Amino acid sequence: MGESVKVTDQLIKNDFDFGWKKWYKPPFYAYLALKYQKGDVLDVGCATCELYTFLKSNGWDNKYYGIDLVKYDDYEYPADVNLIVGNSSEIEFPEVDTVILYNILEHVDDPLKLLVNSLKSTRKNVLINIPKRNEEMWIKYGLFEPHQLDKTHKHCGFSKDECYNLINLAGGEIITYHEAGKINAMKTIGLWNNVIPRGITFLMGKVFSSKTYYHDIWCEIKPLG
Repeated sequence: MGESVKVTDQLIKNDFDFGWKKWYKPPFYAYLALKYQKGDVLDVGCATCELYTFLKSNGWDNKYYGIDLVKYDDYEYPADVNLIVGNSSEIEFPEVDTVILYNILEHVDDPLKLLVNSLKSTRKNVLINIPKRNEEMWIKYGLFEPHQLDKTHKHCGFSKDECYNLINLAGGEIITYHEAGKINAMKTIGLWNNVIPRGITFLMGKVFSSKTYYHDIWCEIKPLG
């Protein structure tokens, strides 16, 4: 029995690396960062600085600052990165041309404070990507979105109105607004085929065929005045 335990210990993996440290392919918001950045960049919630690698490989050649709560000892960061390790709510931001807040506002206790600090430190613009909250889809039709399952989120997505209100309260103005990542609600309905009556599935299909939902809100903002 003791020998079989040893063999099992060798066969069963305890730590999983799902590959999140590198992008499988550049997300849509990376291309928008390349298009809308104005020069030197501060990437808040930079993780392993994959955005820097993407920008650099596409001809961008300015200063890059990255802020993240942790530094991964087993990961080799790009040599030219100015990495700042710590809580973004407690760090004085360097002055840059563009602050990037990609998939970070939903993770912090006070997204308004983070947005205010970003608008103060930018010379030109702030780029934001956040999960969109589609309450009609959740409440009226009982469907859910993957970001709802992320236990690291302090906020369960943002509606369009909340996004505009948050930016307005922070003293910013939206210059460019996009919604991205079209949700195929019909696929989710298809999962219910063996659970709910076929007639109800058919009616829900007719409802959703005329409705469009999106996973993400992306926007470019600038300080008022």
